[in-house]
Amino acid sequence: MMELSRVKTLELIHRALDSEIESIHHFRRNLDERIIDAVHLIFGCKGKTILAGVGKSGDIAKKISSTLSSTGTPAIFLHPTDALHGDAGIIGKDDIVFAIGKSGESEELNSLIPTIKKIGARLISLTANENSTLARSSHVCVVTPILREACPLALAPTSSTTIALMVGDAIAMALMELRNFRAEDFALYHPGGRLGKRLALKVDDVMRIGDKIPKVTMDQNVYSILDEISLKAVGATTVTDDNSKLIGLITDYDIRRMLQKGFNPEFIAKDFMNSEPTFFLSGTSAYDILVNMEDRSRPVSVAPIVNKDNIVIGIITVHDLLQKGL
Repeated sequence: MMELSRVKTLELIHRALDSEIESIHHFRRNLDERIIDAVHLIFGCKGKTILAGVGKSGDIAKKISSTLSSTGTPAIFLHPTDALHGDAGIIGKDDIVFAIGKSGESEELNSLIPTIKKIGARLISLTANENSTLARSSHVCVVTPILREACPLALAPTSSTTIALMVGDAIAMALMELRNFRAEDFALYHPGGRLGKRLALKVDDVMRIGDKIPKVTMDQNVYSILDEISLKAVGATTVTDDNSKLIGLITDYDIRRMLQKGFNPEFIAKDFMNSEPTFFLSGTSAYDILVNMEDRSRPVSVAPIVNKDNIVIGIITVHDLLQKGL
């Protein structure tokens, strides 16, 4: 086995990367307007987009189908071999089959072409061979000229799969723009995971409500305030009027500050409450609130949630938000 120095290894890595980068630039310079036709065909599709490919091209097709589905274009992956044994039934006349193959001469992929035509679906191909069977059989063929593969033997698909993946991403992003796909739509398709939670979760889904909200009135004394803070265990209590409108907030810090100045058992809430507390409106993004609470010279650990009439309907802590994986 050849022994390589670290410097030599880095040179090999740079060579492979440079080869792919040069191939990408070559493709970019030679990209023609047929990709526009492909985007418009998918945009106007009344059915779904079915990605197909064999081997490494199949892996790329799977990724593109996932990207399209998550960005507003219904798409699935269909393995050509499975399609030839019954799974072609998933193809409908209103669908588009998006076939990927570098040579355009894959036997499994091209054997599916007659079935696609009989069903009446449209065929888009992505291939480096403009004169291939796949290209000639397609309604639209996006040609991906490859300067060279990064593989030193020019055998393993490298630059070709990178370019195919980039084309798929570019088509998906163009379709997003055409569909006016928004962050709210993205959140709808990504309900799990941190990203989905950040986009979709509202403070109303996280805040403490009902009997879990600490509340005192302006004329309650220190002892009842301490009891309420201890009972509700959020490190603070809201101060409200008789109609539950927010007047102020008292935190553990406010009580400590009051004690440092000299404890007076006759003090009531209005004597040491924060009359201008940080609060948030119902319907606000939970993630935006987390960022707001932490992004301060003195971070806020607890905050009331009010409705448009300034009535307290909940309370939130940083810990509540972090527990949701935001």
